[in-house]
Amino acid sequence: MFIFPAFVTPSVAIISVFIPFVLVPVALLAFIVWHIRKLNRIDERLMDIQERLKDR
Repeated sequence: MFIFPAFVTPSVAIISVFIPFVLVPVALLAFIVWHIRKLNRIDERLMDIQERLKDR
């Protein structure tokens, strides 16, 4: 039987194991959303530049 150290209770150990399974997908999703928004801003700027050049 494994004996937990005094500073790590079984509930803390279980939570510590499951935190990466929750945080990694959330961080990945946040990165994807940020990247898509950034690409959309770039696309809007390029379309604006194209419109300005057409008007000349």
